[in-house]
Amino acid sequence: MPGTDFNSLLDLETASRLRRFFFRSPSRVRGRKAGIHKSYYRGISPDFMEYKEYNRGDELRQVDWRLYGRHDRLYVRKFEDEVNLDWCVLVDTSASMGYGAPGATKLDYARRLAATLSYLLLRQGDAVGAGVFSGEGFDVIPPRAGNPSIAPILDMLGRASPAGGTALSAPVARALEVYRRDSAFVIVSDLLTDEADFRKCLQMLNAAGRDAVFFHVLHEDETEFSFRGSFEFEDMESGHRVIVDAGEVRNNYIQRMRQFMDTLRRTCHEYESRYVFAPASRPVEEPLILIADK
Repeated sequence: MPGTDFNSLLDLETASRLRRFFFRSPSRVRGRKAGIHKSYYRGISPDFMEYKEYNRGDELRQVDWRLYGRHDRLYVRKFEDEVNLDWCVLVDTSASMGYGAPGATKLDYARRLAATLSYLLLRQGDAVGAGVFSGEGFDVIPPRAGNPSIAPILDMLGRASPAGGTALSAPVARALEVYRRDSAFVIVSDLLTDEADFRKCLQMLNAAGRDAVFFHVLHEDETEFSFRGSFEFEDMESGHRVIVDAGEVRNNYIQRMRQFMDTLRRTCHEYESRYVFAPASRPVEEPLILIADK
């Protein structure tokens, strides 16, 4: 998408409303810089955890001298370091993401969500990288910190166009090779892949010890199926066509779609990942606020 207006990708109004919120990793992470995420390592930070008896080699500045006066023993305060985190924001650019009116496709929505979240993550001091993927290819930017890092992310998202099939496990495997340090993954997709591929993706992330959030982007036509009369539907990825009476298949379709979404949600829960439904007709603020802390 040459010449894309970055303002159409980055929802600054939403970013402003969410500026007091933080996006945290629920798990401990390893890092060196002071930030907002819980660390594996012990040190001095505002979050006091517990006391332990003094051992040779512990820093005297961590000794609680008031407690020593009461118990005649040396105790050391233990704190939880907080560190900055790397984030990997992946956007599905498969052909099915192109569904919708011009300027209001699922991919348009996914780009705005990913761009706005990346901007907020950079603002809170984390390092952010991004990638776009489909069955036709994979492109990724390694994580960088600092507000200027948003420009190459916006450029990548702006140039992305829908093509190819939906595949999750292969691009996630490649992203894990790029993001070797502890990092949290955000995947923005319509998730129109088979259950085996989705489960394999989660298994890899879980085995690598990575936190993951899946934003499930769907058009309202896909969830409400408000068509009337006979329609010829075409699979945007395979080209397969079928003519059906919308009224006859509506109830069965909606039931199967709900089962599909429930399966995705349960599988995410099984592998300790988050599933967030992100309807493309709603403001990007709504799914983002579901994963934010104030």
